[in-house]
Amino acid sequence: MNPELASTADFAQVRALLLTCELPESDLSPSHMNNFLVLRSGDGLVGCVGLERAGNAGLLRSLAVAPESRGTGLGEALLRAIESRAVTEGIQRLFLLTTTAPDFFAARGYLPCPRSDAPDTIRSTTEFASICPASATCMARPLRSSTSS
Repeated sequence: MNPELASTADFAQVRALLLTCELPESDLSPSHMNNFLVLRSGDGLVGCVGLERAGNAGLLRSLAVAPESRGTGLGEALLRAIESRAVTEGIQRLFLLTTTAPDFFAARGYLPCPRSDAPDTIRSTTEFASICPASATCMARPLRSSTSS
């Protein structure tokens, strides 16, 4: 199962998956789907992840795997696919906020950091500025292109 680019037709299923996983979705619209990857199983979605670009930084958001599909490597596949997309788009550092999965991200190279370390363009996103609680762990990871050493 490989992540693929979402379409506006996936919007309702992405929102439903985020709600099931208790992740923020109130600021999403169908137009956001061009920055989302999804994993399909039959007629439904079993995973999704989004990316908000802000200059040469990015905000990783909405990494979700359906509860019945967790522990099968789908989260890892989604994360690596969105990181690859970010590198292709020239993003040099990814930031994220999490209340439930700091250990998952730490095991994959993300380090906790103060929110103030995020660039203004990231801090001004709706998710960062108002949706995620102040208690959410801010994490970041530098990205390297396959051509850099």
